[in-house]
Amino acid sequence: MAVRQRQAVLERASKHFKEFELPLSIQQKEYMAIVGLDACCVITVKRSFKAWKYLTHALRINYPELSAPKPEPKPVTPPAPKPKAAVKPAPKPAVKEEKDDE
Repeated sequence: MAVRQRQAVLERASKHFKEFELPLSIQQKEYMAIVGLDACCVITVKRSFKAWKYLTHALRINYPELSAPKPEPKPVTPPAPKPKAAVKPAPKPAVKEEKDDE
């Protein structure tokens, strides 16, 4: 009976992780807050796996697609502005030096 219950909890948790796209590093309280009333309760996890970390480890082993890195969407960058026409700098006015006659 315990093996079947453990497998059922594992399948239920994997369904939630896939559906809500949760990372395996999530804490149990956060998981329960996101999933809601359908989440695997603390007592069920404790009876089947003793601790949350053992459930997430079993998910990593039995469902490797959950631990695969998800491709990050590339940020959309706006197109580069068109270069402005090159403008020649204005010529500097010539400065005459005054000569002192002595």
